[in-house]
Amino acid sequence: MPKLDHARTSKPRAERAELVRLVRRIQALTLELQEPRRRELDHADVEAKERLLDQLRWRLAAVARRAASDELGTAA
Repeated sequence: MPKLDHARTSKPRAERAELVRLVRRIQALTLELQEPRRRELDHADVEAKERLLDQLRWRLAAVARRAASDELGTAA
């Protein structure tokens, strides 16, 4: 039975953990934005959170692509 390379197995685990953190942050930020939009409160704060949400979505896409690729850069 082949021995697992610890360095190789820890990278996917770290990427999955980052994916989970990003998804949770995106969900929380989306919920935060729903209430101020309805009341139209603090427009500058809403815009800042919308920009952050957009950045987090791009980061999520990048991490998801890395997690779906093997070390050679081909799709897993």
